[in-house]
Amino acid sequence: MKTRSIGEILKQERERHRLSVSDLAKRTRIRQDYLLALENNDFDKLPAAIFVKGYIRSYGQVFGFDHKPLQALLRRDYKESAKGKLVPREFIKPVLKRKFVWTPATMTAIVLSAVFLTFVSYVLFSWINLQKPPELTVLQPQDDQVVSSQVIIEGKTLPDAMVSVNSQPVALQMDGSFKTEILLPRDGVNTITIEASDRRGKVRTIQRTVKVEY
Repeated sequence: MKTRSIGEILKQERERHRLSVSDLAKRTRIRQDYLLALENNDFDKLPAAIFVKGYIRSYGQVFGFDHKPLQALLRRDYKESAKGKLVPREFIKPVLKRKFVWTPATMTAIVLSAVFLTFVSYVLFSWINLQKPPELTVLQPQDDQVVSSQVIIEGKTLPDAMVSVNSQPVALQMDGSFKTEILLPRDGVNTITIEASDRRGKVRTIQRTVKVEY
C-alpha cells in the first residue's frame, strides 16, 4: 500500500472541507503558489524549511487536525540543505568516510614525525634540567632537633656540585654525599644554611633550625 505524501494529505484535508486554494490563502495569509507547491510536493518552489513547517502548522489550525505527525513525516522524507531548503533524502548522497591506507609515504611521514617529536622532547627536557638548581638532600640534622654545640651535617647532592654549610665549603664524596661537623657556640635556637651550587651558578638552599643545649 502506497503511503500518502505530505502534499496529498494536505490537499485532501482542504478538499474535504470544501475550501479553495484562494480561500485558504486568504485565511492563512500564505501565497497561493506556495500552497499549490506544498500540495504538489514541489518543495524546490517553496522558501526555507522553517516557513514550510509553518505552512503545515497553519493547515492544522484551519482544518483542526494535529500537525505534529505531518512534521515528523516531513523530517523523515526531507532534509534541510546548506541553504535551508527542503530536499528529498534520496537525492542526498551520503558522504563516505575515506579508509586509511598505509603507503610508504605515510610510513615515512610517521617515522619522521616520531623522530622529530623525540628530538623536541629531548631538547625540552634538557633545557628544563638546565634551568633547575642541583638536587640537595639533608639527612641530618632535622628541623627543631635538639643538638649539642658540635653538630653533624650530612646529606647528598650531585657529584659535580659545590656544597657549603654556613658559607664554609664542604668536601664531597664520589657519589655526591657529604658529611661535616660544625660548631654552634650560641646556646638556644640556631639556623644552619646548607647550599649546593653548580657551574651555571644555580643554587639550591636548605635551612635547618636546631636548638642547642649544652
